[in-house]
Amino acid sequence: MTDDLNVVLDRLDAWLEENAPADHAALNSPATRDDIEAIADRRFPLHPDLVAWLERHNGVTATKGHNGPGVILPEGFILHDATGMRAGQRALEEAIAEWVDENESEDPDLRDIYDGMYGYAFHVRWVPIATDITGGKLIVDHRDGERFGNVLYGLQAGDTEGPVKVWDSLSHMFQDLLAALTDGAEIRLPGYADPVTPRLSGSDDPAFVRWE
Repeated sequence: MTDDLNVVLDRLDAWLEENAPADHAALNSPATRDDIEAIADRRFPLHPDLVAWLERHNGVTATKGHNGPGVILPEGFILHDATGMRAGQRALEEAIAEWVDENESEDPDLRDIYDGMYGYAFHVRWVPIATDITGGKLIVDHRDGERFGNVLYGLQAGDTEGPVKVWDSLSHMFQDLLAALTDGAEIRLPGYADPVTPRLSGSDDPAFVRWE
């Protein structure tokens, strides 16, 4: 899907530059190869779509929080840079290690953490790519098989269930985003009551996208 993703990102960049220049200015420069490789640090292979996105933009710099420029995804999700993705993945590893330490006396097989989900569904091959104001996360799944590259939503405070799939891939996520921006299509994420559509801010400052 990477070739398709690059086409979508070309169009997304062009649309933001023309229509939402404040959002376009908030997109970071490409991540370095070292920063990208440090996300997994040879623990598992990164999905090509994630690499392609980071080679285009190393996340965003949202200086005014979850409701200002740079929040191009719906529901206030701010896209992480490679360093933030690495920190998120390591936090999941630490959460799993703590859960295993507390529970392994009941099940000695819990140390095989690369094949299952633990606690309330953490996994070492999940890479959080964006966070909303409640702590909810969009996650790229790096488990083997058909799940590889899926975009999941979950892990907000108080969750008692694991993340659910929202998109098959980052390519599909950005395709839906582009369709919403260019055609006014709705996007609805699990856990949110209503779908939202993008609107451009109406101030004298450079425009940015608001989701309503």
